[in-house]
Amino acid sequence: MAENHPPNHGFKGDSIVAQHAIFALLVDTLSNQIQVKYLSMPVSPFDTHQRVMSTFFAALFIYATTSVAEVILRTRKSVHQRLVGNIRLFASALATILLLVTLSLIVSCIISVLWACLFVKLAYESCQDLCQLRSQTTDDVLRMLKTLIATVTSPEEKPNQSNV
Repeated sequence: MAENHPPNHGFKGDSIVAQHAIFALLVDTLSNQIQVKYLSMPVSPFDTHQRVMSTFFAALFIYATTSVAEVILRTRKSVHQRLVGNIRLFASALATILLLVTLSLIVSCIISVLWACLFVKLAYESCQDLCQLRSQTTDDVLRMLKTLIATVTSPEEKPNQSNV
């Protein structure tokens, strides 16, 4: 899978750490801004933006899960690390935009356009990876079936068992 794509330097160890740091900084900054905005209000963001906050926590959960999976795949030097990394990037961008929605709808709409471009790029790369994985899996299954059929249909020598 990785042979068809140029090396993606965005999934090297140092750049992954930088991506995590940027995401943590964005979430921290935006959550502080949300606290300041809702400080003088008698309601919380969970009251005014219940669906947005629920979706944010789902995106945050996906981000955390894929981050752990990415580390595991990286230590195993798996070719699937890129696919999981794309899902992690998508989830982090979605979580950040969802926090922006609670602050400013206009700014979040503008950023959503950039997010949509990122989504299209990541979806395209992921589809290519998944198609290649499907093709590779199909080839492996067909090869195994041919071997199995050849084993079953080949004449086996039966040992002489004489009844004494």
